[in-house]
Parts: sequence; C-alpha cells; structure tokens
Amino acid sequence: MTPSKTDNLTGSGSSDSSWKTGASADAQGSGKTEEAIGKLKSSASDTLTNLKGAAAAVSTDAKDYAGSVASDAAGAFKEAVESNKTAGADAIANIAHSVKEAADGIEKQSPQVAGMVRSAAEGVERISTDIRDRNVGELFDSVAKFAQRQPAAFFGVGILAGVMLTRFMRSSDK
Repeated sequence: MTPSKTDNLTGSGSSDSSWKTGASADAQGSGKTEEAIGKLKSSASDTLTNLKGAAAAVSTDAKDYAGSVASDAAGAFKEAVESNKTAGADAIANIAHSVKEAADGIEKQSPQVAGMVRSAAEGVERISTDIRDRNVGELFDSVAKFAQRQPAAFFGVGILAGVMLTRFMRSSDK
C-alpha cells in the first residue's frame, strides 16, 4: 500500500506540475494574443491613415480635373461666341454694303432718299465695327444699358431683328 500512496503522491505532484506548465503556456499564449491584437490595431491604424491620404489625393485630383474641364469648356464657349460674334459682324457689314449699293442705284431718281439710306448704311457699318472691336461682355453691357435707357426702342429692334432673321432663314432654305 505504501508504494501506491507514493505513486499517488508522485502522480499528484506530476499533475500539479503539468497544471503549472499549462498556466505558463496560457500566459504565454495570452501575451502572444495581446501582441497580435496590438499589431492588428497598428496595422488597421496605418491602413486608415493610408486610406485617408489616398482619399485626399483622389479628391484633390478630382477637383483639379473638374476645374480643368470647366476651364476648357469656358474657353471653348468663349471661343465659339467670339467666332459667331465675328461672323455676325461680317454679316452686318455685308448688309451695310448692300444697302449702300442700293443707295447708289436710287441716287439718280431720288438723291434725298439715297442720302438717308446711305446714312443708315454707314450707321450699320459703325455697329458692325463696334461689334467686331468689342468683347462679348462689353457688348452685353452695352445692350443692357440701351435696354434700360430705351426699352421701347430695344423691343422694336428685337422684333425687327427677328423678322429680318426669319426672312433671311427662309430665303437661305430655298
């Protein structure tokens, strides 16, 4: 019996020491877990910082691109308006030239009417030159000031221009 008691004591002693070894392993495992969690937190923080930087860069690039596109569109619009403005000024100059030729044709029959028509043609030529020499912003300002000073005349000129444009378009369709 004694030997079995001794075996039990040895067995319990051996079991006690394995418990201590297990506790030590758990403590080491816990330390490794905490270390892994720390690394994971650090990695997540670094990733978040990188994402913020990338988002800021993309945002800046997008703003720059949008600004560039808007600037290009504004430039193209301004160029198209200036081109059409010049074409309109040329068309007005051609009308003035035609009116002067008509005045020359009626000079012999009615010199007074020819003088009035020629004077009107010269006024139209001045308008054509004024349109050609000014930028679009200045032209809009001039038109707005004229409309404020003489609204009835502005309305009448608008109707006259619409009628003339309609006739011109109909004659060009044929």
